[in-house]
Formats: sequence, C-alpha cells, structure tokens
Amino acid sequence: MDGARVERTGIALVHEGEYIVPKAGSEAVISPEGDSGVIHYYFPVQVEVVGTLPDTEVQRVAGYVFDQLDRELATRI
Repeated sequence: MDGARVERTGIALVHEGEYIVPKAGSEAVISPEGDSGVIHYYFPVQVEVVGTLPDTEVQRVAGYVFDQLDRELATRI
C-alpha cells in the first residue's frame, strides 16, 4: 500500500511497523542551553476546536489539553 497525504491535522492511530515522516519544520527541536548540560525539547502542538464556542470556552479547552499534556509529560521524567 502506498502512502497518502494527510488532509487534516488530528490525532493518528499508528500501528507497529508503520513509518511516519513529519512535515518539514514540524519536528521536535533539541536546544542545549549553554554549558549547563540542560537540554530543552520543543514540540510544536496545535489544538483545533471544531465548531463555534465563545472565546472563554476555547481558552478553557486549550488550557485543559495543555494541562493534560503537562501532567503526562511529568510522568516521563
């Protein structure tokens, strides 16, 4: 089976053995900070809310998503 272009950003279910190639510029960036030995990882994250919501609700949803992401990443340290 040949690959296909992704028409819409979203969460993907990836199966063992599949290859995923990121769009140029979307990959994580590793940036060392001086001589401290600290490495910062930057992962571009985009939250898309489909539908019509008041700005306060959009901000609440985005906050929830990023809080969950922070919580999950904190368990990996």
